[in-house]
Amino acid sequence: MTRPVENVKRWALRALIALLVLDAGLGAVVWDYESGHPESGQKALERLQDEDRKLAADVRRAQKIREQLPDARKQCVDFLNSTLLVASSGYSTIETDLGKITADAGLPGGSVEFKQKAADKEGIVEVEVTAAVEGEYSALVKFINGLERSKNLYLIDSMSVTAGHERGARLSLVMRTYFRS
Repeated sequence: MTRPVENVKRWALRALIALLVLDAGLGAVVWDYESGHPESGQKALERLQDEDRKLAADVRRAQKIREQLPDARKQCVDFLNSTLLVASSGYSTIETDLGKITADAGLPGGSVEFKQKAADKEGIVEVEVTAAVEGEYSALVKFINGLERSKNLYLIDSMSVTAGHERGARLSLVMRTYFRS
């Protein structure tokens, strides 16, 4: 009975020695590879250092932006206050301005309609302005130039010209403007 136990012990000892020799061989191969390629570790270090520099630069940019936010906010408020009309007088100002632009272009009076949307959280009110004028093509071009040069804000969403009207052509515009409440 001792013989089978001794055989198992010898077999286990041989298997253990074989595994240790194989492990030592693999360790030598890896060590030889690493010693033959020292730049792989160096390249990894350089890559990590480069990543660190980029992240540090991103953090610096973010901090600079955070410092500039109060100034940017003030500039936005100044822009809105100097550019946007007050809602209480905005409609009449827009009608007067469009009437002046129409007259300066040599066109007869046209139609103007307004459609107001709800104010946003900043108190900005978007107003859709639909206008139509009729006249010669050159006068319609002057009208559009007048809109572009106006001190009031007009964002043209769509424009169509149809010919064959009694005064020449008909220009239909859908624009947006904004008021502050």
